[in-house]
Amino acid sequence: MKSRKFVNRENELETLNRLYGEDGFKLILVTGRRRIGKSRLVQEFIKDKDAIAVQFEKRVWKYNLRKFNVAISEYFNIPTPNFSTFYDAFKFIASQTEKRLIVFLDEFSYLLRYSDIEAEFQSIVDEVLQNSNLMLILSASSVRRGFFEYSAPLYGRSDAVINLQPLRFRHIFEWFPGISPEDAVKIYSVTSGIPRYLEFFRGNKVEEEIIENFFNPNSFLFREAKELLEEELREPETYYTILEAVAKGKTRVNEIAQYSFIEPKNTARYLRILEDIGILKREFPVCRKAKRGIYRFKDLYFAFWFRFVAPHFEEIESGFNEGAIEDFKAEFNDYLGFAFEEIARQVLIDLSREGKLPFRITKIGRWWHKEEEIDIVALNERERKVLFVEVKWKDLSGKEAERILKDLKRKSELLKLEGWEKHYGIMARRIEEKVGLALSII
Repeated sequence: MKSRKFVNRENELETLNRLYGEDGFKLILVTGRRRIGKSRLVQEFIKDKDAIAVQFEKRVWKYNLRKFNVAISEYFNIPTPNFSTFYDAFKFIASQTEKRLIVFLDEFSYLLRYSDIEAEFQSIVDEVLQNSNLMLILSASSVRRGFFEYSAPLYGRSDAVINLQPLRFRHIFEWFPGISPEDAVKIYSVTSGIPRYLEFFRGNKVEEEIIENFFNPNSFLFREAKELLEEELREPETYYTILEAVAKGKTRVNEIAQYSFIEPKNTARYLRILEDIGILKREFPVCRKAKRGIYRFKDLYFAFWFRFVAPHFEEIESGFNEGAIEDFKAEFNDYLGFAFEEIARQVLIDLSREGKLPFRITKIGRWWHKEEEIDIVALNERERKVLFVEVKWKDLSGKEAERILKDLKRKSELLKLEGWEKHYGIMARRIEEKVGLALSII
């Protein structure tokens, strides 16, 4: 594995640099799922600035306070102090400098389990740092609660809350210069644009790389999903079973509850948390009122892992991975059809922002009713304009594309959007003869 260059995050760096350039105390909260690049973002920001940076560990708070004491000694070039509270440590820092200084506490999640810490840091902000020139950056996983909830005391005191999101599909081409579009789709479909996961790929012979990364019991990505659930969530077995249900096509609450042996009334809480941390998403059909939505994977790494790794986990772990690899080779192309829908949405949004579509999209999603479905419906409700798109991860001839467009127009009439300006399109792996608004990935 080779470390890659820093990709994207321009908006986040702009926010940090803007606040850094302002006078007075600043508090920034950085959150996002694990492996998303929170530490990397802040390290890039502070690399040419005065900073005290500490990465906390999953230890008792006194151990992490000792690490903070060591960092203070190294920055000020003094013998290691023995501050017994974070309050005293920050009081010392604030008294020693009037210039702009950044204090970055990484993996702050590991302190949030101690009840007194929240009150102590509230006092630090209100009483010690308020009149200082310090910039305090706290990072924590989005799964953890505490300061990073809207109702928490420090949330309202923060100058910015940066909720880091995965890289988008277009950034794959920046990460892997010269990669083919098809290989870019395959990598994005198994990593979901998580920077840490991208580091395990070279962008050559991608399917072989996927097999090595997911079906080797010694590989990082083979165990990551299971370990992340166990690390981040209470009752990981319940969440595991819920995600297993969704991977098997159980998308409605009652179906998920029945598969997971949970009362339907209790299932909503688990699903809401999986939504909050970005693993699942709840979908409602666009342009149709529906009381109950369905649940699908938002995080494509988890989607792939629960489809291809979870059913064979014990066999792979024991060194018998032939069945898993055979399943992967037979079904991966079908899985890419699901993942390509998310990529197609991103591409359309980017084209809209660049002014390359017939109108600017303000809403986008799927539509379905009974046995009928349209992969993407993109709208501008104010202008009453709509774009219907079918997404196909396959090679299409011109005649096939024409047939798909004809059926798409038939289905579009079911939405009853009389008086709307209507557009139709196809997004496919390859289209031999372009027809209308037809985009091929290759």
